[in-house]
Amino acid sequence: MTANSAHIKRLIETKQCQGGDLVEANLAHFNLNGADLSGAKLMFANLNGANLISANLSGADLSYGNLVAAELIKADLSGVDAKGINLIDAKLTNTNLRGAELTFANLVNTSLQNASLGGADLQGANLIGANLEAANLSGANLSGVNLGNASLGGANLSNVNLSEARLVGADLRDVNLSGADLSSANLLNANLSGANLTGANISGANLSRANLEGTIGLYLDNAASVRPKSGVGREPDRAAVVPYGSLVQAASSTNNSKSLGIQRSGLS
Repeated sequence: MTANSAHIKRLIETKQCQGGDLVEANLAHFNLNGADLSGAKLMFANLNGANLISANLSGADLSYGNLVAAELIKADLSGVDAKGINLIDAKLTNTNLRGAELTFANLVNTSLQNASLGGADLQGANLIGANLEAANLSGANLSGVNLGNASLGGANLSNVNLSEARLVGADLRDVNLSGADLSSANLLNANLSGANLTGANISGANLSRANLEGTIGLYLDNAASVRPKSGVGREPDRAAVVPYGSLVQAASSTNNSKSLGIQRSGLS
């Protein structure tokens, strides 16, 4: 199935193609600034390097499309079906992606600063090196994603599902992770300084060599759940809430880091 040529012509001439048939269309490097493509069918379309700044793509089907290095700054992609989409090096600063389906999307080195991704589904997506600083991902599904070396400083990840996610070397400074599910996540060498982990589930997570200075809401029972599989720790004081630094100091002074269940090395 290929794109409707009349629909492509209308798009080029008017920048209007609501609900249009643009399946497999070659729109590489087209200037579609401000275009209305709401509800359009763009499956497998080639939009490599296209200018889609401030474009309306709400409800469109972009699944498996090629948007490498495309400019989507301030675009509306709310509710899009973009599973398997390729957005390597794309610019989505201040873009609306609320409720978008981005399962197994390729977002390597993608710029998503200040983007709205509330309720979006990014299960299995590749976000290595992506910039999500100050982005809103509240309630999003990020299970199994790869956020290695990604920048998320100041982002809102409250109530996000990050189970089995890979966050090796990620910058999570001052991130809101309250109520997040980080079970079995790999946070090796991640920077969580100043992050809010109140009510977060970190059972089975790997926090080896992570920076937890000034972390908020790290409960002793949470810390005890981060342990080598073979370790058996003592029952923690469930009423206490202390900074991670205090846990480390207590562990070193009594030589009982194993009893606290603080993992020192190795991958989860």
